[in-house]
Amino acid sequence: MPSRPRLLRAGDLVRFDGRLHTVAALEGTAVRLVDEGQSASVVMLAHLLSSEGFEVVTPASVRTVVPAAGVLEGLPAKAVERAEWWRRHLVEMLTGRPLDDPQGPVRAEYDPAVRSLRQRELAKAAELAAAGHSTSLALIQRMRRRFENEGVLGLVDPRLRAASDGTGRSDRRVVEALQRVVDEQTDRSTVSAQVLRRRMERLLEAEHGAGVVPLPSRTAFYRLLKSVGSGRHTLGSAPAPAARWPSSRTACSAS
Repeated sequence: MPSRPRLLRAGDLVRFDGRLHTVAALEGTAVRLVDEGQSASVVMLAHLLSSEGFEVVTPASVRTVVPAAGVLEGLPAKAVERAEWWRRHLVEMLTGRPLDDPQGPVRAEYDPAVRSLRQRELAKAAELAAAGHSTSLALIQRMRRRFENEGVLGLVDPRLRAASDGTGRSDRRVVEALQRVVDEQTDRSTVSAQVLRRRMERLLEAEHGAGVVPLPSRTAFYRLLKSVGSGRHTLGSAPAPAARWPSSRTACSAS
């Protein structure tokens, strides 16, 4: 049986009505699709998910290759090596093709056109076991879910992702985007925290694709903003929903 994703995202490559489509946007209960001939269509989400033969061929997190230099920077070399090892195997399992040869021939045991996700997971578990690796079907499924939700960073031991700069386990792509937004605003006029959040979201979408990088909750965002803006004359002990982010000029005049 074809896979039924718990969450469909913009950027996913899906099989529907016998053709491959890219999810261009999700608008409420409707999904905008673009097929290989660049023809656009709108389908109700419930109809799409229940359609015969529907499956997610390649999740957005797999299609958007995130360079390790940015996402895994600063992590132990062994952790980076292990994350890349998992990524190679998961991409092959999900797409049927090696990570370094995305246009190459599809391996029969991982062909998403004829093999269900569970069949591909079982095949990968058998392959790794035969090669002497200590893995299991449950571990492969867990790592696959992390990869789909967080990208390559999700393949790193969470204990190693806690940063010493006060940003904790926040996705490093989110931290980097917010730092850039705050840096650009420092010498400009005052803006609200909500404006900074919207700018951060637009930057993440432009660099990684819509829906690829998981966004922090409202509370987590304000906590992260406080950490990133440390030493930049923040107002109060923590940003509040209506808090204003002062420029250095404003802060100086108030001192």
